[in-house]
Amino acid sequence: MVYISYQTVSYGSSGDDVKKLQESLNSQGYSLAVDGKFGTKTQAAVKDYQEKNGLAVDGIVGKNTWGSLLGGNSKGNSKTDAKQTGFKYDTKKPEYEKSDEIKELESALNTWENNKPQDYESKYSQEIDGILEEILGREDFSYSMSSDPLYEQYRGLYTSNGKKAMLDTVGNMTSLTGGYGNSYAVTAGEQAYNEYLNQLNDIALDLRDRAYQEYKDEGDKLIDDINILRSLDGDEYEKYLNELEQYYSDGEYLLEKLSQMSDAEFEKFVEDVNSWENDREHAFDVYTDNLDREEFEKELAFKKEEALRDQANKDRQYSLSLNKKTGSSSKKTSTKSTSETADSFYPKTYSEFVSKTDFSGILTAKEFSLSSRHKEQYTDYQTYLKEMFDIYKKR
Repeated sequence: MVYISYQTVSYGSSGDDVKKLQESLNSQGYSLAVDGKFGTKTQAAVKDYQEKNGLAVDGIVGKNTWGSLLGGNSKGNSKTDAKQTGFKYDTKKPEYEKSDEIKELESALNTWENNKPQDYESKYSQEIDGILEEILGREDFSYSMSSDPLYEQYRGLYTSNGKKAMLDTVGNMTSLTGGYGNSYAVTAGEQAYNEYLNQLNDIALDLRDRAYQEYKDEGDKLIDDINILRSLDGDEYEKYLNELEQYYSDGEYLLEKLSQMSDAEFEKFVEDVNSWENDREHAFDVYTDNLDREEFEKELAFKKEEALRDQANKDRQYSLSLNKKTGSSSKKTSTKSTSETADSFYPKTYSEFVSKTDFSGILTAKEFSLSSRHKEQYTDYQTYLKEMFDIYKKR
C-alpha cells in the first residue's frame, strides 16, 4: 500500500501542497491559476474531479483524492471495487455542523450590523445657519444724523438755547450803549449762538460713536452666539465619533472571534474527516486482505482436489487395466456388480459426504450453485459429490 506524502488541504488552505494540487488538476484538463491558494475555483475543480472519479464529493483533498490524482494510490478506485466485492463501511462520514457558540456569535454579529449608528445630524445646524446668514447679511456701518431721533432732540434743544443765548448777548451789549444796536453786539450774539452749535457738533460725534458701538456689540453678540452653538455641536459630534468608534471596535472583536472559532471548528472537522477516511481505508484493506486470503484458500483447496482427482484417475486406470486381463464375462459381471455397489454407497448430500469421509473442505450445494467454474466442469452436484468422494474416501 502506497501512502501519499502530501498534507490534507481544503478551502482556505495555502502553500506548496495547494500548488501541487492545482498543477495536478490542470494536468487533468482544468485551468487553474497555480498560486497556492485554495479558493472557490480550486474547490469547484476538486469536487468536479471527485465526482467524475468515484470519490467522496466533499472538496477535501485527502489520501484518496491525492492517490487518484497522482496515480500512486490504488484507493482512487476503491469505491467501485468495494461495491463490486460487497464492501460496506457502516460508520457515517462526519458532516460539518456549526456549534451553538458559532451560531450565537453569528447572531450577535448580525445584531451588531443591524444596530449601526445613523449618520450624524446636528441639532444646532439650523440655529447656526440662521446666525451665520445674519452675520454675513449685515450691512456695513453707516450713520445719518438726520435719521437719529436723539440727535434731532439735541439739535432742537441746542438750536433753541443758542438763539436764546444770542438774543441775551445782543440785549446785554445793546444796554451798554444806551439801547442802540451796534455791530459788536451782533457779533457777540453770533458767537454765543455758534458756541451752542459747536457743542451740538460734539454731541453729534458722541452719538455717532455710540451708534457704532451698538453696531459692533450687536455683531460681537452674533459671533459669541454662533461660537457657543458650534462648541455645543462639536461636543455632540465628538460623542457621536466615540460611539461610532466603539461600534466598529465591537464589530471587529465579534468578527475576529467568529473567524478564529470557525477556523478551529473547521480544522477539527477536517481532522475528523481524515480520521474517518483512514479508518475506512484500514477497514477496506482488512476486507480485501480477507478476500485475498479466502480466494487463496479456495484456490489451494481446488489444487488439492485436482491433485487428488488426478491420483484417483490414475488409480482407476490402473484398476481397469487389471480388469482387462480377466475374462470378458467375468469383467461384465464384476463391472456391473461394482457399479451397483458404488451407486448405492455414494453420498447424496454434503453432510453424508462429511460423515463418510471425515472431510469438510469441499463445496456445499449452495456454494456449488454459485461457482460457475465448477458448474462448467461437472454436470450436477451429484456428479461433483461422486468425484470428490472418490478422492477423499477412506482407504
